[in-house]
Amino acid sequence: MLSRQTPLAWRRGFSLYRRSLETDSMGDPAAVYHMDEPDFTAEDGTEDGICWQSVQSWQSGGRLTSGLSRKEPGESSTGAVEGCLFTDLELSPGDRLTIGEGLYEVRSLQQWPGHRKVLAQRIG
Repeated sequence: MLSRQTPLAWRRGFSLYRRSLETDSMGDPAAVYHMDEPDFTAEDGTEDGICWQSVQSWQSGGRLTSGLSRKEPGESSTGAVEGCLFTDLELSPGDRLTIGEGLYEVRSLQQWPGHRKVLAQRIG
């Protein structure tokens, strides 16, 4: 557990796209993301940013890797990131985040006194 907040310089910006449910052509609920306009944007080095770290927990089978892996004939998007969110931003599993050039989906949130831990899986 963290006893104090991370420095602002360590926090990275992101754009949040909340998941909404709409009905598809068959009348079933389907997840929809409006990727043309973010619901929230945080800048690097601000209070709203998230301090992303390598994933070292939340999996009993060992460590997860983060970032890109190189394979023939190019790069493959794989991995996950976790970070600490110190604000009261409404965030839910299934929401999507753009961090730099990558697209991530929030997989889980863990509530701690003073912050929340966010685990996000890279999807693009």
